Amino acid sequence: MEHLTESVRVGKDALLRFAEALLCAARTAPDEAAIVAEGLVWSDLRGRHPQGVGRIPNFVRRLQRKLINSPAQMQWSKASAAVEMLDAANGLGHVAGVTAMKRAIELAKHNGVGVTAVRHSNLYGAAAYFCSLAAEANCIGFSCTNAVSKVAPYGGIRPVFGTNPLAFGCPTSSGVPILVDMSTSAIAGSSARSLDETGKKLPDGVALDKNGVPTTNPGDLAEGTLLPAAGPKGFGLGLMVEIFCGILAGAAMSKEVGSMLNTWDRPVNTGHFFFVMDIERFLPLPQYFERLRTLLEWVKAAAPDNTRIRFPGEIRGELAAEYTRDGIPLPPETVVPLTKLAEEMGIEHSAVWGV
Repeated sequence: MEHLTESVRVGKDALLRFAEALLCAARTAPDEAAIVAEGLVWSDLRGRHPQGVGRIPNFVRRLQRKLINSPAQMQWSKASAAVEMLDAANGLGHVAGVTAMKRAIELAKHNGVGVTAVRHSNLYGAAAYFCSLAAEANCIGFSCTNAVSKVAPYGGIRPVFGTNPLAFGCPTSSGVPILVDMSTSAIAGSSARSLDETGKKLPDGVALDKNGVPTTNPGDLAEGTLLPAAGPKGFGLGLMVEIFCGILAGAAMSKEVGSMLNTWDRPVNTGHFFFVMDIERFLPLPQYFERLRTLLEWVKAAAPDNTRIRFPGEIRGELAAEYTRDGIPLPPETVVPLTKLAEEMGIEHSAVWGV
């Protein structure tokens, strides 16, 4: 496996079981391992491998060093009828995220809107995953998270913000939700790391080296900085996320946030934010779906001849259906570290990869 050069196709259920086994071997509580595995495989099913099961080796190392707690003694505090705060007790980010989003959905069903904020958490993966949970409940969802500082403000040459992704989601009549998920940096941190791991270059205009000079070398990011997406627009959105997830949530902010990959002397104290609206408090669901269908038809009709316009989340939804049926093609940079970890932990893996 160490010389693997092509993707390996893996069944969804087999990958879920394998992910849970690896996490449980690191003494993750079984119910929490199942939540994390579900969120990671959700990303792999949609071709988002940087936020998929390839994250497990890092999670395992942090669990083994007691830098992540499982089970985590998470505690809620109520701010108002529709607003609650979650202290994640340094638990797994996917567990904190699912707990907080589900509570925000409950609050929205009761009050029309629900807001939850999380402190003392860790990496929670793909922000869109949590919005998909809101969409499944016929709600509109928003989520964002801060992260270790690696993005300069507009006009700056030193990192202040994390890549600070944000996501929006809502249901459609097709069953495939609209999911807008984007980093507020010019390139996602996980994408930059993947380029470095595979020996590829960064796109032009997304990063500066330690001297503030534009660079396409991912290795320069160790001392350099990413740039905000669309200049001042990404800067404004990154600042907004930091206010939601750092200041309001009471988590670490900006340079205080630790790195999941490089901070080994303390927990990272990531913050998350969730906002949910119950669609039926605004209009009946059939009317909502009909109006949205009309809007999407207008969007698709704007395409030139012999081309298609897809709504955000549509292509990845099609991938999820295909990969659920035919298996998930995992890249070597995911398979090789997981195989090594399984061997270290004495977990059978040959059946997972079909070899």
